[in-house]
Amino acid sequence: MLSFSLWMPARGRCVAAAAYRVGAAWCLLAALLALWDVQGRWIEPGRAAVVWFKLWLFWAGWALLPWLLGWLLELRQAVGLRGRYLLGLVVLVVAAWGALVEPRLLVVRTHPLALPAGSPPLRLALVADLHVGLFVRSWQLERLVDVLNAQEVDAVVVAGDWTYDPPLDVQAALAPLARLHHPVWAVLGNHDTQAPGPPLTAALRTALQTHGVQVLEGRSLSFKGWEIVGLGDLWGADPHADIARLLPPGPASQPRLVLAHQPDTTALLPAESATLIVSGHTHGGQITLPWITQHLVLPGMSTHGWYAGRYSTPAGTLFVTTGVGTIGLPARLGVLPRVDVLQLH
Repeated sequence: MLSFSLWMPARGRCVAAAAYRVGAAWCLLAALLALWDVQGRWIEPGRAAVVWFKLWLFWAGWALLPWLLGWLLELRQAVGLRGRYLLGLVVLVVAAWGALVEPRLLVVRTHPLALPAGSPPLRLALVADLHVGLFVRSWQLERLVDVLNAQEVDAVVVAGDWTYDPPLDVQAALAPLARLHHPVWAVLGNHDTQAPGPPLTAALRTALQTHGVQVLEGRSLSFKGWEIVGLGDLWGADPHADIARLLPPGPASQPRLVLAHQPDTTALLPAESATLIVSGHTHGGQITLPWITQHLVLPGMSTHGWYAGRYSTPAGTLFVTTGVGTIGLPARLGVLPRVDVLQLH
């Protein structure tokens, strides 16, 4: 029995060391996977190394699993430093959840929104920030289409940022959109219009049109007693011109839905010019960290503090979705990718 009890800790240490080596080896392999993955993408000139590094992070994240195993084995045998090992375990679990689990989830949230008297009811599925490309892969877009098709809605609204360094064949990358059963209205976001991003706007517009998406940037249409208006992105286009042409001063003469990628575009609209404005862009901060997200990240997304959910503004009711995809880091934490179903009644 004594020899067995001595052998088990030694074996545990050996397994833990092997797990750490597997994680390190995977990080090296991830560099090669990223080198393969970076090929054939829309990339801004001079940023290939940056894109490679982001893809390395994307692939290297799986090294967290063997490292987590090794840490658990060491925790079982820790005596004097158990508190430190527990803290390390929490850090590894949170990192693994944020890198490997949460970005691959998708939830549906339903929001009843009361409208002014006389407004026709409307039910919309709102999504934004798909960011198809580096971190959001084809299977995730396929799943999103399936989820949207399962919703009993009048239309799907996409509030911009379709891409994030996607494959050169944008039309093929977005092919699942052709399976959507509902009308789809959309605008482009800053990553679709080189602010920042590669020069793919023309190819993206063609792909969306081919797959049945109506890009309403600078245009309007009528639908079930509503006027649907799309505005250009605040950074990558000229929403001022769209607003001057499509949204005259004074209250809207009929229920009006306005699509704008960035919530701060709402501050440019005339008073009472919209029944509802929908937008994305903020990702809800994407990664929720104490104090840092609220004070350092989110203010750069909206100077007016319109980060997620419903807000009352002089122009009308604003709803900001936290989006589906990721940028910068291949992670989400405390901000699940989601579809927002808006019940306007």
